[in-house]
Formats: sequence, C-alpha cells, structure tokens
Amino acid sequence: MALFAGIVLGGMSTAGYCADGCGTTLRGKIVVATLNRAPFVTLSANSHPVTLILDTGAERTVLTPTAAGRIGAERPAIEFPRQLRGISGGLGSHEVELRSFAAGSVALPWHRVLVAPVTMAQVFATPLDGLLGADILSDFDIDLDLAHHELKFYGKQTCPTAAPDWTQPYISLSTGLSRGEHLFFAVQLDGRPLTAFIDTGAQITTISTAAARATGVTESLLLSDRPLTTQGIAAGPVSARLHRFANLKVGPLVIANPEILVADVKINEADMVLGIDFLLQRRLWLSYGSHRVFLPSR
Repeated sequence: MALFAGIVLGGMSTAGYCADGCGTTLRGKIVVATLNRAPFVTLSANSHPVTLILDTGAERTVLTPTAAGRIGAERPAIEFPRQLRGISGGLGSHEVELRSFAAGSVALPWHRVLVAPVTMAQVFATPLDGLLGADILSDFDIDLDLAHHELKFYGKQTCPTAAPDWTQPYISLSTGLSRGEHLFFAVQLDGRPLTAFIDTGAQITTISTAAARATGVTESLLLSDRPLTTQGIAAGPVSARLHRFANLKVGPLVIANPEILVADVKINEADMVLGIDFLLQRRLWLSYGSHRVFLPSR
C-alpha cells in the first residue's frame, strides 16, 4: 500500500463551482445527532423515514431486514451475491432497489442498497434501520460538524486545489482512495509510520494487534491494560485492550497520550481507524474526488 503524506496548510475556500471541478457548491444539509458515541441521521427511503448510523468506514449502505420490509424495498430482477465486509468479519447480504432515496432536499444517486442483519451499537430504545456508507457519501464532498449537529452535502470537487468552504484555518491531508471508498492517509503512532482512515462508525479509535506490536506494544503490556469488548457489524463480541500510547500524529496535529483500542480485527485497507472519539470536537471535510481530507488546524 502506498503512503500519501502530503500536507497543506490553508485558509478559507472560494465558494461557487468551476468547470475544472474546483469550488464548492452546497447541495443541502441535514441534522446529525450523536448518542453514546454513535452519529445517526434520518433519511427518506421510498418516502419512509429511516434512521441510519453515519458510517464512513462502511463500504456499502445497509438496511436491516426489518427496515427493508417496512419501507417496501424490493429485490431487483438481476442481482449478484454480495458479501458485507467489516473489521470483525464478513456477512452474507442481498441487494434491494429503492424507488426513491434522499437526505433532506438532496437526492441520493444510489438506489441499490444491501440488506443484512447487521449488529449495531445500542443507541436508544428502538432499533436503528441500518448504515449510511461510503458508496453514497463518496458521490459528494462531505462536511461533518458534530459539535453543531450538521452534515452538509457539497458538489464533488475533483481538482488538485480543492478546498473546504470554511473560514477557519485548516490542514489538508493528501490521501489514497481504496477499493472500499476509504480515504486513507499516513499517520505516526509513537514514531511508527502507519496508515489510517476515518471511521465514523467506530465509537473509539482502533488499531489491529499486529500494527500495535509493530509500534513496540508487547503482549505483557497489553495484559496490564484495561480489557474491553468491541462489537463489529458482522460478528460477535471481540476482546480488546485499551492501551495508552505516547502520541498520535495526524499531519501537524499531535494528540498526546491517546487511549486506543487494540484488538484482533481485520482492517483490510489500513493499520488503524480513527473513530468518533477523534471527531467529537473536530470538524471534518471529506473530498472523495480530489482525494483530500481537511481538518481544522487547531
């Protein structure tokens, strides 16, 4: 896997859209709420409301069988076997085709979604309806501001000088775009170069056991750490340890003494995922077309 370590410091962007794929054009916005470290949004599918976890780490948008039945989603005449992949394993699924799909006033281009009995964090008393994944998010530039409960959809920028529609100072991380629509980038954990992507479906930043060992974390150190249990979308509970590292560097940002979950998980396209704990006080702009991630510089 190639590493993409380019970093640019910037200021505000110029609004509007240019023929070369530069500039920002706001398509619409919706409310994003966070409860128990789980961000969720309410969309319209077949003219019915569905409440989905906002999950940038999920390759595909998924409905539970119950939700798919409630909204009258139908299987297409021609479909192919699908395997839903998560960091804790795979899960069989099938496709359904929606008559309509929208986020507020924004029409979502993908009308085929997966149906699978995914396991999700217990957010509130009633079950959630599924996941909003990268297959749909990657058709836009995404501005996620959890502190102000906003998710904005912008026209997809494709030029090298793409920038967020922000007035605050920001940093730009050059990324690779994986087959699973993950924008992965270089980080350093305790001085060790690794790759990561931002996963809003993860309640806490997580690193694979193999990658943690490469940073010098031994089995004896892990045994002295607090044990926790993590739950993937496709498998049962996974035992993990919460380990305190010395520092995590994301571009010029330095997070001192981060507590990171170490678990035997499969992160196929990176060494670690930055979870919702990384974003609770940070705004995020994902530019899938220009392969950039933007974060506030302070």
